[in-house]
Amino acid sequence: MPARWGVRWRVLGVAVAVLLVTLTLWTWLLLRLFESTFVGAARQHATVQVQQIAAAVAQVEPERAVPLQQGGGDGDVVVQVVAADGSVVAASSPDALRQPVSRLAPPQGRTEVREVERLPGIDEDGFVVAARGAVGEDGERLTVVVASPVHLEEGVQARVFGFGALAAVAVLGVAAFLVRWAVGASLRPVERLRGQLAGIHGHALGGRVDVPETGDELTSLAVTMNEMLTRLEGAYAVQSGFVSDASHELRSPLATLRTSVELAAADPTGQVWRETQPVVMTEILRLQRLVDDLLTLSRYDAGAVPLRRRECDLDDLVVSAARRADAETDHAVAVHAEPVRVVGDPDRIGQVLRNVLDNAVRHARSRVRVTLSADEGEAVVTIDNDGPPVPEGDRERVFERFVRLDATRDRGTGGAGLGLAIAADIAHAHAGTLTAREGPDGWCRFELRLPQDRAARPAPAGSPPRARS
Repeated sequence: MPARWGVRWRVLGVAVAVLLVTLTLWTWLLLRLFESTFVGAARQHATVQVQQIAAAVAQVEPERAVPLQQGGGDGDVVVQVVAADGSVVAASSPDALRQPVSRLAPPQGRTEVREVERLPGIDEDGFVVAARGAVGEDGERLTVVVASPVHLEEGVQARVFGFGALAAVAVLGVAAFLVRWAVGASLRPVERLRGQLAGIHGHALGGRVDVPETGDELTSLAVTMNEMLTRLEGAYAVQSGFVSDASHELRSPLATLRTSVELAAADPTGQVWRETQPVVMTEILRLQRLVDDLLTLSRYDAGAVPLRRRECDLDDLVVSAARRADAETDHAVAVHAEPVRVVGDPDRIGQVLRNVLDNAVRHARSRVRVTLSADEGEAVVTIDNDGPPVPEGDRERVFERFVRLDATRDRGTGGAGLGLAIAADIAHAHAGTLTAREGPDGWCRFELRLPQDRAARPAPAGSPPRARS
């Protein structure tokens, strides 16, 4: 069926085709039933009549036993009494005296029945021939033959077929009209949904389609559409917020760089440039980190974060990240790591550890503690700092992009609010979790859990993270 045909015409075509096949099969079965019934009736009639005539031949002369008919067998039952030498002794009509209509010659007292297309000397088609062996009143061996026509019944079949064809055409016409009307009525709510969806565009995703109260597939379709619009609206809001936050983060270092360059250009002595050079370098590094973080997040959203998974020693990665953090801060960084191996990308896991440690060092009062252990098939890394723990209501929001908690974060401490978001996304890509909570001693704790099972499948990049609290 051509693809350019609409749903209405496709359904109509299939319905008409199915109905046509059904009517054809039904008509064929009906004709076969008529044929079987009529042929059976003809066989029974010929059998009964040949038995009656055979019994009469034994008592009276054959000419008196055979009923006379007019028409020479044209539409009538043909009856013959045939002698042993093949001559016709008596017949139901003068024309039937010329030659036997059948060569059947059963023994005395037995009856044989055959269906034949034609009889010698008879123009009609279709007969049931019954022959029975008999003995005349003088002891002569005879064969009684009765040929019962079935062409009259075939005429009835032709009339039945004609009426069936007319009825089929009428039924097809009515069915086609009703199917087209029913399909059109069923598609009208879909057309309304399509019209409502056409009015919802990218700058106004707050619209929703009406949900029919039919409780059928249309209701499910409308509910699914509204859920999809809700997800699209949320994604659009996140994207808009991401672009706005990224623009805001880029504006500050760019403004600082522009001011520094303008001041240095206005000073012919070069003194201002020498004084502002550290500031310019700091802002350039900040811009570089921000651009790298944005690129990482965009790749994760696009599912293009490459993970070079292999078996690695997680304790080596933890110790290395802790030593780096200890060398870059005045705070005391203590580490205790048990030997634990996981399957993952060592570079990406190291990035998670660095980001979380940088956050811990930034908000610690004086001490940071890193612990690695194994727990029921999972590698557990806890990074504690003696600063205030993340408020319970913000323990999920802290992993969102560009989020700075008012009590613990500001621009002066560095960071654009992307480090923890990147760390959480990478952990999720490794089928792990990163959560924020309060340690047993009241310290701020971040807990990273990674599966140790080699067969663990990584979560697809860009999919929603697992629950973090």
